[in-house]
Amino acid sequence: MKKTNTSILGKYSDTNLGKRKGKDVPPMVSYEQRFKGESMAKGVTEPAKPMTLDEKIARKNGDKTSEEDKEDPVAKRVSVSIGDNTYLLGANGDVSEARIRKVAALADEIYKETKENNPYIATNKTAILSLIECCDRYLTLKDQLSDMRTELMYYKQKDQYNEEKTRPEPTPMEKLSMGADGDIND
Repeated sequence: MKKTNTSILGKYSDTNLGKRKGKDVPPMVSYEQRFKGESMAKGVTEPAKPMTLDEKIARKNGDKTSEEDKEDPVAKRVSVSIGDNTYLLGANGDVSEARIRKVAALADEIYKETKENNPYIATNKTAILSLIECCDRYLTLKDQLSDMRTELMYYKQKDQYNEEKTRPEPTPMEKLSMGADGDIND
């Protein structure tokens, strides 16, 4: 009887993790991230805009146009570790390396908490649960921010009302010196 691929693959899936007897079988494939550039899908999915005659001449001469300079900003690249995997993260603009590292450290912390709470699930499932946890924290903080803004608006209006209420009534001399617009004339 010929073995099928499903019987071989079933031996390595995470669903059969508890069913194995004996020592662990080494993984069939080790994964590492090798791609470190932008997504190639943009060039395929978005049609290129037509070039002007000046752009074609400049391109033929090897000159960079101003639009190419705008599209090719220098990105900051930082190597970070999230969940025992090393990633090369990049950001354009005003984002600092410290900010990138701080975000990566938080992502790693959430990932490790999820992995500790669910030790027998696969890496991709752990990543999805970590994302759900992150979204839950985000929505909680967003609700708190909304509540605080509402409370701040309430206290500003209350303070404004109290100022108007406690403002002293102008004296008769001040009333005489006030003009038609209500301001004191000098």
